[in-house]
Parts: sequence; structure tokens; C-alpha cells
Amino acid sequence: MTTPREFVLSRLSRQLYVDFLTKAKARGFSFIRFQDFLPGGPARPRRYIALRHDIDFAPSYSLEMAELEHEAGVRSTFFVLVDGQFYNPLRSEVIHQIRQIHSLGHEIGLHFAVSSAVHADIGKEVAFRLDVLSAIVGATVRSFSQHDPVNAGFVKVRLPAGHHACMDASQAIHDNHLLYVSESAMMWRKYTFETALDEDQNMCLVAHPHSWFHPQNDYVAMIREFESREVQAVSDRYDAFVDALAGYYTRRLKEGI
Repeated sequence: MTTPREFVLSRLSRQLYVDFLTKAKARGFSFIRFQDFLPGGPARPRRYIALRHDIDFAPSYSLEMAELEHEAGVRSTFFVLVDGQFYNPLRSEVIHQIRQIHSLGHEIGLHFAVSSAVHADIGKEVAFRLDVLSAIVGATVRSFSQHDPVNAGFVKVRLPAGHHACMDASQAIHDNHLLYVSESAMMWRKYTFETALDEDQNMCLVAHPHSWFHPQNDYVAMIREFESREVQAVSDRYDAFVDALAGYYTRRLKEGI
């Protein structure tokens, strides 16, 4: 299955991303994280880009992007889903990837979907997921963003009284009048990253690592490939469990347990 022809998607690649970082730095832009907007944070430069990565699928591509940015002297924020819908954040491999991203100097933030909420109070819901992600990272998570607001709409989040300070990405964008630029589902909005540089405005740029680093140029085909990988991984785990049952039963009979 591929993307319907009436939708023209953007061409993204690792090299195009490297070229953009080089141009942005040449134009005098610095890169900051969302935790830097919190009270008491470092003084922000005159020209800056709040660089954001939503890990919607395949976290391995996010680690690849984190390593590239680290080599380029760029720090950014990676927003992680903990609902397990498209990847399992508690798998050991994914935990290691998230912690490695954090160890490179990048910020780990929470990405949350209203549709998967457990609590009726969205503030309690976000606080709950912040605690889960903080345990995964091994450090306090201090920012959050909402997943898929086009379909779900934005919600106002008020964290419970006494909760540690956290930066709502949408609030940071609004309060600091940032130009918001994203290639969601490989389709640009009004600006591309490069045309946004000409606006002479501080920005929030959203780059989805899988869209830039996966070789597939068709978005639907790429997502279907991720689906196939996940399905195969689940099937392999069930097969391994079933295959081990003969040995399990044999041992119980021999040892009387």
C-alpha cells in the first residue's frame, strides 16, 4: 500500500538534514531544548531554533539522528510516546536507545496522546506518564508535547499541585512567538526548514527522524514496513515461547516440579 497520488509528499533524506543544520548555523541560529524555556534556565540566544523530534515510530532512527546532531554540536528535544501503541518503550532495546539519546546531551520529553489517556483529569494523566518516562530515562523529564493535535485538538494541561516544573511545548511556542515548522507525515505546511530560515524569526522546527533517515520516500509504504517489523517481532517472540514448551514440560516431568 502506498500514499494516494493526489497527495504530494516532500523529499527528505539524511543529507538534506545535514545540509539544513549547516545552513542554519551559518545564518547565526543556535539550537536549544524545551527545558531551556523553564524559569531559571540559561539565557536564550538572540537567534535560536527549538529543535524537536517526535518519536512516533521506530526509535532506532531517533538514536541515529541524535548521534548525527551530537557530532554537529547540536542539542535538541526528543519526545517519547509511552503508550506502547507503535513501539514498546519498556523493551530493553528501546530503553537503551532512549538513555543513549539522553547521554548525548539531548533532552527527553514526553509525547502523549489524549486518546490513550487512563485518567479523566489530563493533568494527572500527563503527570503519570512523566513519572513513567522519567523512570525509563533515569532522569527527571521536564517537558511534554501533544501527539497528533490535528485529529485530537490541543488540550490545556494543568499538572497537579506540587508537581515539578515542566514545559508544555505548545505554550513555549505560543509565549515566545515561535514560527512553527513541521513535515508531519512527510508533508510540509506553509514553510520548509530552508524557507523558514528566510523569515528572520526564532522557530520551533519538528523533524521526525524516521521520515528523514528511512530510505523509503513513500510515507504509507514506510509505515506499513514498520507495521510488518512489529508484527514479525511479536510473532517471533510467541514462536520462541511455544518452541521452548517441549523442554519446559520435559524438565518438569524429570524433576517432578
